[in-house]
Amino acid sequence: MTKKASFEEQEVRVRQYMVERAERAISLRNKDSEFHGLEREFLYHQSQMIVDYERTKDIKHPRDLGDARENLLQDFLRNSGYLPKKYTVSERSVRIISPTGHISNEIDIALYDAENLITLMKRQKVYEVYPIENTYGVIQVKSNLTKKELKKGLENLRSFKKLRTSNNASHGHGFAILFAYCSDMKWADIVNELKAFASSAPKSEYPNAIFILDRGFFLFMEEGNSTAVLNHQIEALKSVAIYGVPDRQQLNLFQFNSLLIDILIETKVTRAELRSYFRLPNITEEKSYRFMLGNYAEFSTCKIHGDFSRKISSSSLKTIVSWCRQTAPINSVKAINIAYNQLEDEKAYERQPQVAYIYNPDNLSLTDALTLEHQDNEHKKSVTVLAYDMIETEGMCIWLPYYYSVRDKLISDCPKCKKSADKQKTNSTPKKMIT
Repeated sequence: MTKKASFEEQEVRVRQYMVERAERAISLRNKDSEFHGLEREFLYHQSQMIVDYERTKDIKHPRDLGDARENLLQDFLRNSGYLPKKYTVSERSVRIISPTGHISNEIDIALYDAENLITLMKRQKVYEVYPIENTYGVIQVKSNLTKKELKKGLENLRSFKKLRTSNNASHGHGFAILFAYCSDMKWADIVNELKAFASSAPKSEYPNAIFILDRGFFLFMEEGNSTAVLNHQIEALKSVAIYGVPDRQQLNLFQFNSLLIDILIETKVTRAELRSYFRLPNITEEKSYRFMLGNYAEFSTCKIHGDFSRKISSSSLKTIVSWCRQTAPINSVKAINIAYNQLEDEKAYERQPQVAYIYNPDNLSLTDALTLEHQDNEHKKSVTVLAYDMIETEGMCIWLPYYYSVRDKLISDCPKCKKSADKQKTNSTPKKMIT
């Protein structure tokens, strides 16, 4: 009784047969015409890329090996002539950053708008930082796609897909593709890993495609419907299935190039504003915020440990924003006039129409919430001073009274003092007796 061939073994046989037939047909076409279509060209390109990939195995240093394999795909995209010239391919590893302050992991290849690109940072020839507004999308390159490398690649791409052009943006901007040269994983195992990823990540953070050069490619789809390639298509999926296409004709590189162009055409880029990147906001998980008085407010000084950054935790920021969204904003000048018990000045409010959301869950009077009495020792008198931080987040200017910051610990104190106190508390806790 003969052993039944596995799916992978069957695919190898089918591939060998179909490629051999294609090569024979191409050989006959060559006699009639110098150029008779892209089938021959891409068959040559893919064969050569696999040969060049095998040659890189002689490289011993891991970093050099990774660079060499990234360069194979970079060279094809840059020099083959099949990518429209308006799309530029990065020459080295990059990181993409958003005006929200969030930054991607290191990405192997970025495609960007060269005409409007602003390079925000360069570190010799190691990597560069690009703004998300100028970036069409990214490609993460893997050699042999193992289970570990698949997960790592998906997470790297996810770090890019998480980026937003603003805190108010509801979805990502560009595309993300995972490209590998080969894989020893079984086809079913790859599908299962992609299903597991899809069940644990928001659809807005899915890659747009996964290609394995010598095996085939994978897309996300809804059962019974067409595949989802563009971001808005993926995000609209009601249920998620994996669509896999084995490469039986050695034309996976053509499929990759075709799909890449389709996505590029549908992806829009905009001009990045230098002002948006001058001083990036503080990050707290998926959200960010900035102290509007900048250097005057973003740090404090501990008498023991010196300067430290003042930070707002994700939970505190969520509490502040949630409360402020339920209250009406007030003209900034008017709020100060009320706090100081000054007369109304409608003309001043018209000249300075900026509004503020005042965090005031206890409904204190604005005098009590926004001011405090300060003892002026030099002049030996008490003066009323403003007592609040101004933060900007999610399109709102929020005034955060010191009263609530201190009482509810909304802004962090010296982290070294806290660490020391926590350690002392742990050491003073009686250890459970062992019986």
